[in-house]
Amino acid sequence: MVFRIAIVLFAIAATGPSFAEELNILFLGNSFTARHDIAGLVEQILEEGDPTTDVKVQRIIYGGQNMFKHSTYYFSQSFIEQSTITEDIIGQRISTMKEFLKSDVAPNQEAWKQHWAALGKTNVPFPDIHKHITKAIKNHEALLRNNPQTKWDYVVLQSWRDVSELPNQGYERYATKLARIAKLQNAEVILYMTSPETQNQAPVTEPFNIAASERDTAVGIRMAKAMQPKAVIPVPLAIKNIQTGEADKPGTDLVFRYHNDGHPNQTCAFLVANLFYAAITGKSPEGLTFNSVTETKLKKGKDPDGGAPTVVFNNEEKSYLQRMAYKSVLEFNRGSENEKRQKADRH
Repeated sequence: MVFRIAIVLFAIAATGPSFAEELNILFLGNSFTARHDIAGLVEQILEEGDPTTDVKVQRIIYGGQNMFKHSTYYFSQSFIEQSTITEDIIGQRISTMKEFLKSDVAPNQEAWKQHWAALGKTNVPFPDIHKHITKAIKNHEALLRNNPQTKWDYVVLQSWRDVSELPNQGYERYATKLARIAKLQNAEVILYMTSPETQNQAPVTEPFNIAASERDTAVGIRMAKAMQPKAVIPVPLAIKNIQTGEADKPGTDLVFRYHNDGHPNQTCAFLVANLFYAAITGKSPEGLTFNSVTETKLKKGKDPDGGAPTVVFNNEEKSYLQRMAYKSVLEFNRGSENEKRQKADRH
């Protein structure tokens, strides 16, 4: 009898449920992360690629905002630090943000002017971000009430019209600042290069705004060399490669943004999710069943161009975008490695 009980217990142990390994990812960004729920798509595709991993995501999003404002005025680093931050520090940051709301002039006016000058802009009004500061205060108050103290594996830092070819300016400057904080929390960094200036809204016969694509890719390579992130999501390079087309058929009929909205469309979101998969895992997403994207901001039940919210990609479209995502990640990584070797040779 004892022997039979032992056999039964062994069988239960052998066939019982296995516990998935958790992977915690924090996304800092704006509507380019919010629309189509990029974080949710990344969670979905990573879990399909590795069913033994339980991916958990959190989103800290302020519409139209970049890493300069995330780090300087909204203190998004509080959420990177949530496993170690004290209630006193959260309270101090809330008080500082409340002081920001009392002024029509940016605190540290020189940093404000320098940031915008590096991006070719002047006279950007500080009161325009008061509503986002108010939202950041509410986010911090919620953290004060209930801090889950999550230890992040990855922190995603999104670019948005803030990539400057000038060293240590714009996205590079403030993503680097937040990356240092993430690394102190033993989290790895993912740089999400969104490439809004290269997304075509109509078919093209050659790359659209190739100067912006090459600038963003070069800055991404420079940042990868300096920061050693977990991954860079090379959207500008992937879109350029697709827009280039084949030797016998230049260009592409694929479009990556809406006509009636300055945001990426479902095709771009699908490409982005596959880029995340390829960049994080080092594997091709080809063969995964993930094949649909749903717009999250609708008007009368339609996407911005009046189409169905959900786009389901047929096997040919799916395989092509999967393949181009993997190819572009490999190409970006080769460029990054070549840059490292050239630097080593110079020294």
